[in-house]
Amino acid sequence: MPDASSTSRGVRLGLAGKVFLASVVLIVAVLGATLVYTSWQANRAADTSIQRALQNTHRAVDAQLAARTRAMAAAAQAAASVPQYRTRLLESRKREDALDQANEIRNLAGAAWTLVTNGDGILIARTDDPAADSIDYSRGALIANALSGDQTVGAFGDLRTHNLFYAVAIPLRASAQDAPQGVLVAAYAFDNALAASIKEATQTDLVFFSVDTLGAPFPVGSTVPADQIIPVLAANLGADTTADTSGMAMTGEMEGNHFLGLEERILSAGGDRLGGYVALRSREAEMAPFRSLQKALYYAFGVGCALALLLAYVGAAHVVAPIKRLAEATRRVRDGDYSVEVPVGSQDEIGMLSQDFRGLVDDLKDKSDLVDYMMSATGAAATQPIAAVPTAVRAAAVSGDMLAPGSLFASRYEIKEVLGMGGMGVVYRAFDRELQEAVAIKTLRPESMSGDSVALERFKQEIRLARKIAHRNVVRTYDLGEVRGMYYLTMEFVEGKSLKQLIQTRGRLPIPVTLTIGKQLCRALEVAHEQGVIHRDIKPQNMVVEPSGFLKVMDFGIARLANPPKGKGLTEAGMSIGTPDYMSPEQLQGLDLDARSDLYSAGVVLFECVSGRVPFEADTPWTLIAKHLEEEPPNPQTLNAEVPEALAAVILKAMGRKPEDRYQTAGAMHDALDLIG
Repeated sequence: MPDASSTSRGVRLGLAGKVFLASVVLIVAVLGATLVYTSWQANRAADTSIQRALQNTHRAVDAQLAARTRAMAAAAQAAASVPQYRTRLLESRKREDALDQANEIRNLAGAAWTLVTNGDGILIARTDDPAADSIDYSRGALIANALSGDQTVGAFGDLRTHNLFYAVAIPLRASAQDAPQGVLVAAYAFDNALAASIKEATQTDLVFFSVDTLGAPFPVGSTVPADQIIPVLAANLGADTTADTSGMAMTGEMEGNHFLGLEERILSAGGDRLGGYVALRSREAEMAPFRSLQKALYYAFGVGCALALLLAYVGAAHVVAPIKRLAEATRRVRDGDYSVEVPVGSQDEIGMLSQDFRGLVDDLKDKSDLVDYMMSATGAAATQPIAAVPTAVRAAAVSGDMLAPGSLFASRYEIKEVLGMGGMGVVYRAFDRELQEAVAIKTLRPESMSGDSVALERFKQEIRLARKIAHRNVVRTYDLGEVRGMYYLTMEFVEGKSLKQLIQTRGRLPIPVTLTIGKQLCRALEVAHEQGVIHRDIKPQNMVVEPSGFLKVMDFGIARLANPPKGKGLTEAGMSIGTPDYMSPEQLQGLDLDARSDLYSAGVVLFECVSGRVPFEADTPWTLIAKHLEEEPPNPQTLNAEVPEALAAVILKAMGRKPEDRYQTAGAMHDALDLIG
């Protein structure tokens, strides 16, 4: 039965799955939001288009009604102005004659019906109700205004039939100065035919309706079925017949379609609302072009999602593949296999990571080779104690003024043993009771400080400069102290084998080992030079290789800031600090130095690594100096045929007699070595 941890690992979503899932969510969210936004915009645009169309329809209805009213009024007015027509209407003794004349005028005016009253507003004849007689219309504003001498227009309703008409009342008089003798009224109906003719012109459904005394609407002319529009009208129109509802928006459902409408009142001549009309447009009809496009969008959405998901899957696999290869390579490196191949196939962050990881593996392999070489050189682990001393280590006899092993120095350091003696002092291995770790202590010889302020100042500068440098390839300097007139320096204690010892015991070193040493040396110098510090005494004696394969550069004790002010250097003209075998020509001449002097010395060290000897050998120091100043260094390939031409070129370039002929920075020299292997 699997444990909980293995189960959780089994269901854990991998990086590819996470990238794919994130891509799926992003794609669906973006496309979905796009569709939602598009639909919202389409509905909004449709509503705007409908409102605009409804307003245009209202203007068209008003214009058509006004034109029809003017045409009917003009025809009726023309007929009424004929004396024979007027006389027959008003003075005929037979109702049939007046009715015939009214019908004739109705036909001429194109009216639905006409009626005639006398000067008192009493009905004489009405074409749509021939039997009607002696009805008093004088109380209505339509006829009352006409009897006052004004042509009047307004709605005219029939409460019995719920029909609604638009009428014009024309005064009948002998001349313009005479009082009206009666009134001729011509009317046309708001019916289905009128609604259909307006729809044909505007492509908009239209409903004319009348209202009863309770305000209930009743369709009198419509392009939609009456049984469907009645509930819509009832739901949108109030019962208050006096309410101003002009321009009121309406909504409703009919036969599954959503309609938007705009209502306009129809008023009598006295201003009473007798009905109104509603222009209607279907949102579905308006949205039909978009719905067709929307179907295409949904299809495109599906296809786009499928393609996007496929690309997301491929992209996730493409992104994760190099990471998986790096993870597998990491496991192999962790198991000690440095032969892994880490391809760099891109210039993006993954490519940068792969390149850096490959460099890391190469460094680990180089260090492993160096450790293996050191172990094969000694037959055991390279753990010979080597102090981080700033001078060449040499056997030192314990004299009376030296610190004895077992003694306590500066109330803090327990002296363990004497490691060596240099030109400026003695080096001890000690135990720091406060830090609880081993340290190396270098003391200045009392006699070397006697009356020598330059030596003391040099020692103080040593610690000030050395403490600026913090790198794994540089021995750390900790502190500067003084006890009873004795100055001392504490620094990191390193166990390993000095590079000089390695060369002396094995002769020339293998090319891969040399390259590893050279690259680590360049890294140490690069960090020091960035701090403005020149080592000035680069030589194999000042380098130690730890059992872990790290090279550490020691002895920044005679280093000084690059380009000190003239006359402020601690070395007088003609004096040289360093070892002539490894010194640059300008250093041998006592000239001002810069970082390129250290690179010359580094070239000499590499020459010694591949050949087992220094490039220039002589019986006297002056002869040796002359060779450095006057002769070209020999090609290391003449001493070791295994030296690659590229490595020989790097060494010879580093040892150029003029600083401008060398590498200008330690980083540039490192990169040149890194290209070799």
